[in-house]
Amino acid sequence: MNRSLPLILIGVAIAAGAAYFWLRSGREHVAVDLVSQFANAKRKQPSPEVFTQESATIGGVSHPAIESTQPSRLTYNLTVPEKGLLKVSLGILEKGWTMEGDGVLFRIGVSTGGRYDELLSLVIDPFHNAGERSWRDLSIDLSEYAGENIDLIFNTNPGPPPSDNRNGDFAAWGAPRVVVQ
Repeated sequence: MNRSLPLILIGVAIAAGAAYFWLRSGREHVAVDLVSQFANAKRKQPSPEVFTQESATIGGVSHPAIESTQPSRLTYNLTVPEKGLLKVSLGILEKGWTMEGDGVLFRIGVSTGGRYDELLSLVIDPFHNAGERSWRDLSIDLSEYAGENIDLIFNTNPGPPPSDNRNGDFAAWGAPRVVVQ
């Protein structure tokens, strides 16, 4: 029995370590699921009718999504948790990939205390760039706003400024959520 005790302890240690890494790596703590909170968004511009909520598949990967086919602004009011991180996947729906256009300008910003901070400005153009025919997964650190009540703002605009080419602009915000790191 003395010889088996070290083997049992090693086995328990390995199992505990594996369980720790499995639990830690496979799960994220979602503080705010912005797709499920769509009805409670503070602003939907130019009107709520320009948005749709559904599962969107881009490049064979599906996400619950908020879609817009024209320039839009979606604003959520929320309190940022400690170690808050915005996770979102950006993309153009596949039906827009072969329509000649100049892509969509995705912008994300935070408004708080009378100031606006732009956190992201990114053009996705799958017509000209085949490498952009997939979701673009992003993580944006919100920890500098921890504990603050903010407006989190999602904008879509026609391709790079000063463009107003809206051809093929089938923008999708995939699984937008605020998680705790």
